[in-house]
Amino acid sequence: MRYILTFVLAIAAISGVRAQNNEDIEVASKNVGNVSMSADATVLADSAYYKSMEMTSLSIPASVKTIGRNAVDHCFKLQTLNVAADNATFKSVDGVIYSKDGKTLVLCPPGKTGEFVIPSSVKSIAPGAFSTCKKITSIVLPNGIEEIPDFAFQGCWGLEKINLPQGLKRIGKRAFDGTIIQKMNMPTSMQKIDDEAFVNTSLVEVNLRVTTPFELGENVFSEISVTRLNVPSSGLSNFKKHPKWGKFGRITPTHSYWTVKLP
Repeated sequence: MRYILTFVLAIAAISGVRAQNNEDIEVASKNVGNVSMSADATVLADSAYYKSMEMTSLSIPASVKTIGRNAVDHCFKLQTLNVAADNATFKSVDGVIYSKDGKTLVLCPPGKTGEFVIPSSVKSIAPGAFSTCKKITSIVLPNGIEEIPDFAFQGCWGLEKINLPQGLKRIGKRAFDGTIIQKMNMPTSMQKIDDEAFVNTSLVEVNLRVTTPFELGENVFSEISVTRLNVPSSGLSNFKKHPKWGKFGRITPTHSYWTVKLP
């Protein structure tokens, strides 16, 4: 009897998963082409249009005051996010959502391609703002950015180049998870790289110009054993003795021929 009950419960669980998956597919299939949110909506909810792979544009009404996490993740044909001109909280420029004052980049549609230049007016980036923008190949950050937030470029599988401007202080959790960046030049202003910031990346070289180690979170680099760390000669011993930085497989002076031009 106990085995029969277990079998029945297992079948019920599988059926529930299938039903949920079918529901997700059904919802996503309705979001095709140009999609408009309800005129009285106040929230673009977490994962609201997740995997709506046939959606090409999304219109957001003036009433929306909150944009949730992963709202358009994996919407790979979505190139344009349109915010109503009279929205008091957000605005859209070239299909990308910003705060009304233009100081925060809130959400980039995953269909964007090539190089993306963040406007000089932007001082901050929302967590997950570029999540699953897999067709973006390079990012140009403006001066004044002090933080790359958690999950900022997670799932940007085509991202191979980004500048880290002087003044940057923190790189957040899983910020570059899944990117194909091979070399990172860290500005002297860096203070912390948070947990798993560079897991699942193609990183082979990290270049520093400081002699004193700054804070590292947990499991920051997934391939730390094969990644080269270049630091000034006078700081070599400091990094080699550090409990986390010292785990790099190769720690060499920054005058190594491997290094690239630092900002």
